[in-house]
Amino acid sequence: MSELLLDLGTIILLATVLGEITRRMRMSPLVGQISAGLIAGPVLGLVHPSGALEIFSLLGIMILAFLIGMETKFEDLQRDIYTGSALAFSGALLTFMAGFLMGDLIFADWKTGIVVGVAMISTSTAIPLKILIDRGQYHTRMGKVFAIMAIADDIIAILALSLLVAFFSGAGISLYGVAKLFFAILGFIFLIYAVGDKIINRFVNMFTVMHDEGVFLAIPMAIVFIVAFVSESIHLAAISGAFLAGMALSRSELKDSLITPKINTLGYFIIPVFFAYSAVFIDIPTMFRHYDTILLILFAGVAAKAVGSGYLSRYAGFDGRAQRIFAVGMIPRGEYGIVISQVALTKGLISSEIYTILISFIVLTVVLAPVLFSLESRV
Repeated sequence: MSELLLDLGTIILLATVLGEITRRMRMSPLVGQISAGLIAGPVLGLVHPSGALEIFSLLGIMILAFLIGMETKFEDLQRDIYTGSALAFSGALLTFMAGFLMGDLIFADWKTGIVVGVAMISTSTAIPLKILIDRGQYHTRMGKVFAIMAIADDIIAILALSLLVAFFSGAGISLYGVAKLFFAILGFIFLIYAVGDKIINRFVNMFTVMHDEGVFLAIPMAIVFIVAFVSESIHLAAISGAFLAGMALSRSELKDSLITPKINTLGYFIIPVFFAYSAVFIDIPTMFRHYDTILLILFAGVAAKAVGSGYLSRYAGFDGRAQRIFAVGMIPRGEYGIVISQVALTKGLISSEIYTILISFIVLTVVLAPVLFSLESRV
């Protein structure tokens, strides 16, 4: 317990200070927060990966997703739902192809190529969405398309994971099983859209009779946890459930005056833990040993998303700057890539060395995205 307290104190202190320093340097504070994890973890060895820290990290990304969701209304997404879904799919398809080729060529094994391709598919869109909010660009058409891409990207990753497990289990791929999972996810999203906001908002309004305003921190967070639990029960990430819970509260009359300020206060010191902790995983000796392989996979992953989700957005009417933002925004990989890599490792589909390479690739994409966003803003 004492070690956890010291780890949390170290990460929060460094992330806050370095985040403010990079902000004053006209860079994203995420650069400083991720640098804090890099310094506290691999460089100085003050903080090490642990289950308890991972829980705090998950809490941070869920709060961030909830806040982003509260800035998003379902009706705002309807206009570009097909555009966002198509860009997410094209980016995922090209990424899988690039990953498969890299895995097959580098490791001389087509099965490893499949694992690498699937592990590279999913984007952690919470990072670019947070940057767009900080830059005041979230409520533009580009920001709404990004929100759609986030949901579509999660669905694609879930289906890819289920296909991967089915393919290598020897039981064969069941189209019925995949379709069942797909429609279960869509059904959950539609349920939140159709009745979730009415039920949740009425439930929250019941607590206006209470005199302690702290209830508008406790109740929304309880809703986040419950919706995230249901989300994970149907194999959708908890972060997606938190995002949908936020969307359900986006039309609440209490959102701006009570809920958002209190969640922001909690998120101010919890959210940076997620970004800092993502860099704690970096294994510097392994990265140096396999730097050429990691860089090749990194280049392939970045280029595939840049073309599939960035360049192709021009055909949806987006200008050059929007294309660059889409390209950079789809770089960071996230929890699905880690889960897919872990599943492949436990099933003996990849070696521990390949697993380390994939995790290094994922962490580097998280580090790279805020830096490129800062550079893009100066172009």
